[in-house]
Amino acid sequence: MEALPSLKVLVVEDDPLQREACEAFLGALGQRVVTTASGDDAITLFEREEPDLVLMDVLLPTIDGFETTRRLRAQWGEHWVPIIYLTVLDSSARLIEGLEAGGDDYLVKPVSVDILEAKLRSVIRTLSLYRQIEESRDDLKRANITLTRANRELDTFAYSVAHDLKAPLRAIDGYRGLLMEDYAERLAPEAKDYLERIGLSVAHMNTLIDDMLVYSRIERGTQKTTTLELKPLIESALQLYQRELDASKVQVTVTATGSLSADRRGIELALRNLIGNAVKFVASEPSPSIEIGFEQDADRQHLWVSDNGIGFDMRHSNRIFDIFQRLHPSDRYPGTGIGLAIVRKAIERMGGRAWAESSPGKGACFHLEWPA
Repeated sequence: MEALPSLKVLVVEDDPLQREACEAFLGALGQRVVTTASGDDAITLFEREEPDLVLMDVLLPTIDGFETTRRLRAQWGEHWVPIIYLTVLDSSARLIEGLEAGGDDYLVKPVSVDILEAKLRSVIRTLSLYRQIEESRDDLKRANITLTRANRELDTFAYSVAHDLKAPLRAIDGYRGLLMEDYAERLAPEAKDYLERIGLSVAHMNTLIDDMLVYSRIERGTQKTTTLELKPLIESALQLYQRELDASKVQVTVTATGSLSADRRGIELALRNLIGNAVKFVASEPSPSIEIGFEQDADRQHLWVSDNGIGFDMRHSNRIFDIFQRLHPSDRYPGTGIGLAIVRKAIERMGGRAWAESSPGKGACFHLEWPA
């Protein structure tokens, strides 16, 4: 049989003969042994010696084995060390009390070498698995610390990039405005057109920077599920596009009623971008219309935004949610290519999914579904 790995074993036994017998047996099995006769000393030795295993007599002076176990678990519970009771007790109630105190197993005295070796092999297998879990947990803690630090640095970087990119954009737009204001009479129509194009490009770049910041921050935002009334939620989102809705005379039908449970920031971002997407693609229709609906059952919540716009080929139904993916030319349908990516990321953060149904020339319906 394969030799046992060497463990440091703390034996807590007030009977000198039993203590010496355990020490001899364990020594013969290649184990390193530390002994004591009391629970108080066991607590001190546990901290100093850092054993891999504790063999604990139950009937100890001053504080018994169960109370000693409770105190050990209370002080060093994060680092698990198996505790096996050495007992002559035959009461199942008392044994249950010991296990509930934090013990892991028991051996009935007198203990034979064969039983002790078999128990050690079992403990070693369990310890090996547990130490692997501990190492993985420690690695995960370190990774989380690194990730938290990286997220803070990314937030700082994103703010700096946004500030540094927007500063020259403001200067460009400022000088463009001065040219239009001070030299308008001397500018040829073609030059004025160029300046208008510069203004549009600056506005697009500002929007792109803002959308990129929103997208980058979704993943790191704190999630808090709350109950939200649908009517004010939808009205607030529609208000952002009121000018476009009025200009195109869009008929908006809201069948969604009641309330939903969601992260406020996440659902607001998703709904705002879906409505903005619908407004953009119905603008050229002779009778543009948008419908917003909602339903729920015991397990799920389902919100959708449909329109009678230009639609798209379902072969591209997954790609449209990828960042910077566009199915239509930007000169006819302006945008940053980030809106639907924000929608998907926001709803996935709530444990849900986003998908779309459409066909060319027959409008589109965008769906959000997440747990109730």
